[in-house]
Amino acid sequence: MLSLLAVTAAPMGAATAPSGTYHGVKSILGETIDTSVKVDSATSMDLAIKGVISIACAAEAYKYDGSSVITLPGMNTPGDCVHDALAQQSEVSIKSIEYDSTADSIKINAEFAILSVSITLTKEGTLRSPETAEDRDRMFEEFTRYHRRTYVDSERALRRAIFEENLNLITQRNSDGDLGRHWVNKFSDVSEEEFRATHLGYKPKANASDAQPELELPLTVSSAASSIDWRSHSPSVLTPVKDQGQCGSCWAFSATEQIETDVAMSTGKLYTLAPQQIVSCDHTDMGCNGGNTETAYKYVAKEGLEAESSYPYKSGNTGSSGQCKYSKSKSVVTIQSYKTVSRFGVSEGKMLTQIQKSPISVCVDASKWQTYRSGIMGKSCGTSLDHCVQAVGYNANEGYWIVRNSWNTDWGVDGYIYVKEGVDACGIAKDATIVEGASVQLSVESA
Repeated sequence: MLSLLAVTAAPMGAATAPSGTYHGVKSILGETIDTSVKVDSATSMDLAIKGVISIACAAEAYKYDGSSVITLPGMNTPGDCVHDALAQQSEVSIKSIEYDSTADSIKINAEFAILSVSITLTKEGTLRSPETAEDRDRMFEEFTRYHRRTYVDSERALRRAIFEENLNLITQRNSDGDLGRHWVNKFSDVSEEEFRATHLGYKPKANASDAQPELELPLTVSSAASSIDWRSHSPSVLTPVKDQGQCGSCWAFSATEQIETDVAMSTGKLYTLAPQQIVSCDHTDMGCNGGNTETAYKYVAKEGLEAESSYPYKSGNTGSSGQCKYSKSKSVVTIQSYKTVSRFGVSEGKMLTQIQKSPISVCVDASKWQTYRSGIMGKSCGTSLDHCVQAVGYNANEGYWIVRNSWNTDWGVDGYIYVKEGVDACGIAKDATIVEGASVQLSVESA
């Protein structure tokens, strides 16, 4: 999570120059950063960081101004150990390094994502800096400044309280050890209840007896599965990550994205399609109040689907489903039906078989996704479905699904989340579907 550091020393022979070994530990939001610096000479030192990241850099060049400022001249140069280590953590930067000759301590000031973090290192090596109330107040100020939040006085107190609750959730989730990494993000002043109403939205089918049987697919075991990432397929079969905004329309986005993919794989033509049409016009479902991918597929099989360019998405800003303005003459694609890949956790192996052939629409338990930053979401995720997304790949080396979300690229790993495979994490195998008979409308093909 945090990475940082650099470090120490002073002109040769200077009385106030750092020397020896310094060590410090900082705990923040359930994560620990353990840092040590060994000063080798007046111009080089060893730096080690343990915790969420691991850095071990020997003989790093440094300069000390004889007063308080320490710099790492090579930190911005590719090939330098610290530079290359930090480059792997794109959201981590070292802001400054200070030496206090009176206390004989080193203070490293770093920034991770939008939060600043300081770690003090001493020779005693016993200093453990816990998270303080002042740290949390600073986090809220940094959050509001970065996301340009403005509140009236009464709302500010409410949002500060919700922010505190979310910090506690982040701490719990980071401490779990099976939920990946969590951090402050654009949803940190939104309550769990508000988030559920505006960013989830899966609703089970009204008639469970309508559920399709699973496809007759072999169960691929993890040890036999190969890595695949459809994001890099050429020609492209995936449109960019989208943003459902303040509307519980995930189900419509998941269905639209799967249709886009299956049309591209069937015809070689990748269209950016209109989830707004499904949100506003599929009256079997409930628009911004939720729905499911299967009934969305049925709607498209009957009516076809327009392009995003002719039916742009607006519900994300309004929070309203909107009035249906669909024109069949503008429909660019259609489908015949859909097929169920998996309905049960024990069928997750069928998904491993299908992912080699195509991406898969999946509905999941995303109740713990609000604060997700990176890493692999494991079995602690839950299995009560409330959100629909798209599985677009599988990493066999580390055993996780690559899942595309619809909360924009400033959430998670550029809009994606990694979900552990083989344990039905997040209930990912309980509603997995693909589209059948995807095609471009004849009027479009001849245009």
